[in-house]
Amino acid sequence: MDNNQPICQCCGMPLDETTFSTEPDGTVNKEYCKWCYADGKFTYDDMETLINFCAEHMATEEFPAEQMRAYMSEMLPKLKHWKEI
Repeated sequence: MDNNQPICQCCGMPLDETTFSTEPDGTVNKEYCKWCYADGKFTYDDMETLINFCAEHMATEEFPAEQMRAYMSEMLPKLKHWKEI
């Protein structure tokens, strides 16, 4: 991954012009993805809910759900959204 590529400060997903979120007035917010933050509101205010969603929907044979949970549990607390809650 490109170290200069922004990541969502809620879920850690790499961001680009197709995944940036928006503010209520339609301006682009380049800190969060459109799934975690939309129209000025966060989708997730509970880290465990986000971890469960990611483990259920992103797990693969090579990266099983429990491994996904462990990764997310370590990574998420380092992101801006979770530091501010």
